[in-house]
Amino acid sequence: MAGEATSVAGSSVSAVAVPYLAVVELNASTAQVSALVFLSQLPSLLFALHAGALADRHPKRPLMIGGDLVCVLVLLTLPLTAAFDWLTFQQLVAVAFVQATAGVVHDAAAIAYLPTLLDRSLLQQGNSRIGGRFSLSATAGSSLGAVLVSVLGAPRALVADAVSYAVSAWSTTRIRVTEPPPSPRTGSARLRTEIAEGVRYVFADTTLRTLTLTNSTMSFALGVLNTVWALYLLVPA
Repeated sequence: MAGEATSVAGSSVSAVAVPYLAVVELNASTAQVSALVFLSQLPSLLFALHAGALADRHPKRPLMIGGDLVCVLVLLTLPLTAAFDWLTFQQLVAVAFVQATAGVVHDAAAIAYLPTLLDRSLLQQGNSRIGGRFSLSATAGSSLGAVLVSVLGAPRALVADAVSYAVSAWSTTRIRVTEPPPSPRTGSARLRTEIAEGVRYVFADTTLRTLTLTNSTMSFALGVLNTVWALYLLVPA
């Protein structure tokens, strides 16, 4: 849980530092900053269902560690290229998209992994505590990101973000609970079938359908808010 909270805080740091790099270092326009923030939100829409099916097919812990390590590698390319004055807006977009995609895979695996770590009677309590800590970490990470960017500069702040993902990966490797083997399933057609079955199951249940629609609406609103927030903070009037 500590590693996950550290990763969430680090993600909030990059949410501040990456748009800052676009505006201050690359003189990005309002449209470019909007596109950057939008593309960083897009993987949640495109890949969430596939990531859930992937987590059903494969062991969860390697997916979590792999997602964290991908984020470490792509984030470190930004301070490296910035140091040599090679940074481009296209690279920022690519890094934001890959980081968000890896985060979707990691989060899907982490959610599916929790029932392996906790007894069924403790799942509600565990989810509540995790949600509270993640909210606190995201808020703290945004504030920390602003401080790090102002004190160290955006490239060095992203190094701190990469370290947070490394801490998350290391923490996950220390989990000693044996995970039951996933059911053997193969084929892209079967993957689409599993996704369709999951969607039907969710929308057939009143509670799950309500939660899904509510969370989707909130996520969409937060995506719009994050885009506008970045523009008001960083783009000159």
